[in-house]
Amino acid sequence: MNLEQLEYVVEIAKTQSFSAASEHLHVTQSAISQSVHRLENELGMILFERSRHGTFPTPEGKQFIAKALDILQRIDELKSLNAETSLLTGDLHVATFPSVMPYLVQTAADMKREHPQLNIAIEEKGSMEIIEDIRNNRTHLGFIAIYAKQLREFDGLHFSPMYSGKLVVCTHHQSELAKLNRVTPEQLKEHKLALYRDGFIEDFLQEFTYDYGPLSILFKTNNSEAITTVLRNNIAATIGHDFSFHQHPLWKEGIAKMVEIASIDQPKMQIGFVQTESKEAAVSAERFAQRFRQAIELDQL
Repeated sequence: MNLEQLEYVVEIAKTQSFSAASEHLHVTQSAISQSVHRLENELGMILFERSRHGTFPTPEGKQFIAKALDILQRIDELKSLNAETSLLTGDLHVATFPSVMPYLVQTAADMKREHPQLNIAIEEKGSMEIIEDIRNNRTHLGFIAIYAKQLREFDGLHFSPMYSGKLVVCTHHQSELAKLNRVTPEQLKEHKLALYRDGFIEDFLQEFTYDYGPLSILFKTNNSEAITTVLRNNIAATIGHDFSFHQHPLWKEGIAKMVEIASIDQPKMQIGFVQTESKEAAVSAERFAQRFRQAIELDQL
């Protein structure tokens, strides 16, 4: 067993895909598969199960991956020990797209407890707004979703991918829409939608309207609580990142169901952290990103 193998299994668990892990780690899929297979033989257990929905840890695999994640994060802490030994000061402004705010709040509380002189501001916005704020030095660190093709336009910005994602429909589990596993464009037009104001959603709407005609929009909003209300009360469905819904309380409570969108070829989407290459608040942002990442990953296992 070695650290490289631990990195592989953690990345596979995060991305739910051997191929995505291969891409993120810049290692061939064959090399990752062989390395994980050797690790499984050494441990005498199966770490992952593959299905048409993705690659997921087995119960034993979840326990192993949680410990592997802890080891890797402790190593990261050792590498940054010099920065950690001194108290962080100054301002740190962090933004995220909806659904992961609980992790952001907890991370901010942990950072403030350890670094009381660090002034932290957190907010929730659409991914495109976050990118614009970072470019204009209004935000130091953002947790965003971005199309892979847009990364070419990230001059002066640094993006660290964590997950791959796609747009899906989310609805109340007792709605008519929830009876479907996949919804066609024509079927989707029959249901009311409440939509969060986000660049991805606007792009989807524009292309959908051009190809299939307009959708039935109840309202658009920049308030994620409004979306939660319509879902909880079965007033309307919504569209968003599958990653976001996996973190949503209604999903965890079994109230919400995700439905895949059929017949539409979606661009590849990545989810992760973005920050400027500037050294301003760089150490604080890096420490915050590590804590934030840990909170999300431990909750997913």
